[in-house]
Amino acid sequence: MKSYSHYEIEDFLADDSFLDWVRGVPNESSAQWDAWLYQYPHKRELVEEARTLALAIRVKPTRELRDEEVQRLVEEVQQRLPRQRRIIGFGLRRIAAGVGLLAGLGAGISWGVSWYKCQQEQVTPYQQLTEACHCPLTEQVNTSTQPIFIRLPDGSTVVLKSGAKLSYDHAFRGTKRIVYLQGEALFEVKRNPDRPFYVYANDLVTKVLGTSFVVNAQAEGDRASVCVLSGRVSVFHRNRSEVRISPQTERKAVILAPNQQIVFQQGDPQLVKEIVKKPQLISQQATVSNFEFSDTALREVFSKLEMAYGVNIIYDEEVMAKCPLTASFTDRPLFEMLTIICKAVEARYEILDGQIIVYGKGC
Repeated sequence: MKSYSHYEIEDFLADDSFLDWVRGVPNESSAQWDAWLYQYPHKRELVEEARTLALAIRVKPTRELRDEEVQRLVEEVQQRLPRQRRIIGFGLRRIAAGVGLLAGLGAGISWGVSWYKCQQEQVTPYQQLTEACHCPLTEQVNTSTQPIFIRLPDGSTVVLKSGAKLSYDHAFRGTKRIVYLQGEALFEVKRNPDRPFYVYANDLVTKVLGTSFVVNAQAEGDRASVCVLSGRVSVFHRNRSEVRISPQTERKAVILAPNQQIVFQQGDPQLVKEIVKKPQLISQQATVSNFEFSDTALREVFSKLEMAYGVNIIYDEEVMAKCPLTASFTDRPLFEMLTIICKAVEARYEILDGQIIVYGKGC
């Protein structure tokens, strides 16, 4: 087998044995390409670009194109290659014949463009972010079926769930503490007002000074969520092309308090604050979930629930504040208690912007 050491992209694309190898056609000449690539590893990058281009523009012929049409179609595919290596001048008809780039009115290019776009979309936001980082990163990957405990350089801790990945600067140099997450993790951040802590998770960025919260960013990249357990965090949405957050982006942040969350879906620019499905007690005084009310004014009932769960309950105090309630709740979830309370006073509630709104006629 000849060396092919002088080959450029256009030469590969005009070589029938190379095209057979790319397409997986079993024959003696195509099988030799694996051995050649092993012998000339420095050509691997060039070969991969030629392979990508060959697969992207391989369509059935319908008519012969002029040189300028071939050039335009080839350049359109090349714009989607990682490196902007151009195929120039000579040999365009050889390339067109070799890879079947003969499509009427340019319609054939759509398959190639779609194919390569699909390959690009396989790069996850986590990969994009970590590869764009200029400092060396330490990566922790949980390949077990159980959560693992990680202590970060500043003393903050992370419980990394099964299948999750976490990358960070091993020394946390600079004025910011930044970590990159794929999957789900529970963070306990050590407070340091001079060096805020940032979690990049898909298209959500969470900024904290010191608190505990859960972040979930699935590998597909189209969904991420932040749930606050204690303290407060600010959450903002980054553009997929933005690997560092600008001050303008940070000013659009949504502030989350305990028992509040944000679930972000790719394609929806809005960050909507919600109450978590199962709010937990956060008040030290409310260590036992036992609420006893005997002819108690609704104002006091709502106040006790607000303090116990850190939620905000809005209602018309003029007509509802003095309504009496007699009820006993033992180990009842917050929303179940609210449903019973509202039935007792002929009211209803809904969740809006992370708050509980109660509507009623009074008593």
